[in-house]
Parts: sequence; structure tokens; C-alpha cells
Amino acid sequence: MAFNSADWTINYVTKKVTNNDSGTGNNVPAVVGSQLYVGSCLLFFQWIATEFASASQMDDAYPIVSDTPTVYKWQNGWGFGNETEDTNYLTGGDFTSSDGLEQWNSVFTIGAPTAGTQIAIFQNDAEITPWWDVNNIDVLIKVKTGGVFIQSDDVSGVAKNGGIWLYTRKFGDFFNHGFVDLEAGRAPIGLDTAVDSNNQTLEATIQALYDDVGFTITFGTVSRDLNNGQGAQNYDIEIDCNGLGMDDVYEVLKLATQYGELTALNGDAGQEYRSASEGTYAEVKVAPFGTLAGTTFFGARGVWLTNYLVADFSLIDASGTTRVPPSLQKVNANHPSLVGCEVLVAESLAGSVVKNQYTIASVTTNSITCDGTPAIDPDKTPLTGIAKIGDTVYAYTGFNGNDLTGVTPDPTGETGDFYIPLLNVLADTTTELSDNLVYNTDITVLTSVRKYGFKPYDVETVFGSGGLTFTPILATDPQAT
Repeated sequence: MAFNSADWTINYVTKKVTNNDSGTGNNVPAVVGSQLYVGSCLLFFQWIATEFASASQMDDAYPIVSDTPTVYKWQNGWGFGNETEDTNYLTGGDFTSSDGLEQWNSVFTIGAPTAGTQIAIFQNDAEITPWWDVNNIDVLIKVKTGGVFIQSDDVSGVAKNGGIWLYTRKFGDFFNHGFVDLEAGRAPIGLDTAVDSNNQTLEATIQALYDDVGFTITFGTVSRDLNNGQGAQNYDIEIDCNGLGMDDVYEVLKLATQYGELTALNGDAGQEYRSASEGTYAEVKVAPFGTLAGTTFFGARGVWLTNYLVADFSLIDASGTTRVPPSLQKVNANHPSLVGCEVLVAESLAGSVVKNQYTIASVTTNSITCDGTPAIDPDKTPLTGIAKIGDTVYAYTGFNGNDLTGVTPDPTGETGDFYIPLLNVLADTTTELSDNLVYNTDITVLTSVRKYGFKPYDVETVFGSGGLTFTPILATDPQAT
């Protein structure tokens, strides 16, 4: 970087000093890839001061004054010939117009962004088209026009004179952003970034996942229940993960907020998105929707996930409370000779199945409602499964509170007690699995496997934190042939 007076022209009639490339877009750092045609404000001032100290200019009004090495003011009607672009060729200082109505103040970045990082600047919720090169920058930004400061909302949502936002959001790196108030003049901002080892998939691959119509990001309050015993909670964003695992979900959400992503998120381009409630919620600068540690996604406040491959995440609801999904476990019964066996796993007491877990209060053609003493226990109830009223078997597809829903066949007329086995199946394969159960506490269960020709297998055991996997002993019964 070096100031070159040959790049500038002084017009003594119009009292304008103009860069020869202004208005052409030529020779700015974004085009040439360097600061070759950019000079410091100090050297610019020294050149003008030298010109006006010459004998031939003694009868011209002196154009510029300097308060410090970085603060300058035009005077006596002098100014930039192209107020929009002349400052693109200057760095390291602030300028004010002769009448004080226009003002350009400088911002400079410190820190260590990864090589090739484009720093984006937003003012009054609009991006300033970069004329600067990648990596650290030192540029003049117009902060006042017509005597009025240009404002931007700060991190608390308060409009600030001369405020600007700076973002570093390069796909493959941890992101960063920050707010700078330039009203008082030149100011620094630290914008460190680093390579994100969890964000190294080919961008085109992740773009295809984001473009799939099944992956959606919807803003607006929703009430959702993780089935973790804490009930429904409010969230601000619902993300349909389209069946993806958390590693892919994380990268798609990074792509959705990278620099250059203009798809709207909550009213702003994705490249500006900071949180579900800007000015209120804490921002996750490195990844605005949430971070990934190992295989676990840690959502930013207000983010709800649905339709995912595995519930490997920790969320924060709209109130700021951390919510984690329940431990979902299964019963696994397996044996090379299991096919054709009746398999029953159910809550037990002293070696006998508890057949009166619940008492029927009412039924409809497709539901069974218990009397609430107790309510259906999610820790003992598969998400889908079987209810037994006496020896009659009813399938259900869901439950909530006191209700079994999606019940078939029609249970009309049923009364009395019923129970819900963890697994009740005629095996047609060598391994039979229950649906998921929410694990919170151990359950004592009786595992029974029976088939004519085998001795009965009835063993009381525990469904625990890892679920229950068992291989029954299927001994031939010599008398049942």
C-alpha cells in the first residue's frame, strides 16, 4: 500500500479532490486483490498540504485541516469530487465535509480470520458492497449524510448513530460477527475465525440437502413436547430435518447462514441471521442455529428439531431452559429358534405380570381412556404397541395423558382393567424389537417365551438404562413332541 498523487486530481475551480478511478470501479482492492491503489489518509493529507504550500497555490483557500493523524476535515468549501467512491481509495482515518453534513469514519479489524475470509459490512440492515479485499480490513464508511447519522440496531436492538455490523461467515470455518459504533470516530473490532472440523463436507453436497423441499426452517411460536416428562414447551423456530443426522443438519444450518446466502430467515437474508429473537437472545456467533460437539447438536435458544435420524441433541426452549430428549430404549428378544414363539415382556411383581396397571374410564371406536389412577406412564409404555384387556389384544399407535389412540380393533364395550406389555408378539424373525420406551427409571419385568416343543421360559429381570436385550433359553421339552 502506498499513496500515489498521480492517482488523484485537484480541481481548483470546483474545489474538489477526486480519485481518477472513482466511478469506474477500477483498482479497488476487491478487483486487484491488493491495497496497491489505496493510500493512507495521513499521506493523502500530506500530499494536499504540500500542494497548497507551494507558491502557486498561495492565493487558493486552504482545503483541509487535521486534528490528529487519523482525523481530518475539509474546509473552505473543499471536498471529495466523488463522495460515494473517493474514500474507497483511502484507509486509516476519518473525514468530515466542509459544512459538517457528511462524515466518513473508519473501522479496522484485528485478529486472525482464516485466509481468504471475506469480511461483510452491514449498515441500516443492508450490505455495503465490498470494495475491500479479503482478510483484515481498514476502510472508511460514510456514517452521516445530510447532517443525519445513518443508524443500525446494536446487539440489544437499540438504534445507534454510525453503527455497523461486521460478519465473517466463510463455509468451512467457525463464524464470527460484531457491532461497532462509529459515531465518535475510528474504531477497531476483533474478528477471529478458525477452521470448523465439523463443516468440511463439499459445499455442493450440503447445498443439495438445503435445497431439498423436505428440509424447512419455519419461524413462529410452536408448543412442542420432547416426551421427557417436562411437558410441552414453547420454541421460536421449527426445523424439519428431513430425516438427516445431526452432522448433516449442522452443516445445512451453517450453509443457510453463510456469507452470500440471501434466502430469507426471519425477515433477513440468511447471511445476517443472528438469533431467533435478535436483541433478546444470546447469540451463538460461531454457528447461529447451534453448535456440534462430537455427534451431538446443541441448539441455540428457541430452536426445535423434528423429523431427524437420531435424537442426539440438546435444545433450549424460548424461556431459555435447556431441554434434552428422553433416553429411548427398546426390548430386544433374540434367539436362532425364536421364529414361531410367543414373546411377552411386561411389568411384573413377585414373578407375576401386573395385569391391572390401568382401569378403563371410557372407550370410543378407536381409543381407550383410563381413569387416571394412575395416568398412562410413559416410562412403561412403548410409543406404539399393544394393550391387553383380559386375553383380548388391542393395538395402539400413540398415547397422551390418560388416552391410548389409534386403537384397533374397535374396543367399544370394554370395561375393567388393562395393561400394556413392553413387547407382545408372535415372532416371525430371530430378533424381535419393541418400539421405543422413554427410560427414566428401571422397570421390573417378566420375560416369557413359549412355543409348543420348548420348555417355557419365564424369567424376571430389569428393563434398565440400556433397555433390555435377552436371549431366552429354549430347551426342548421331550414330553411335548
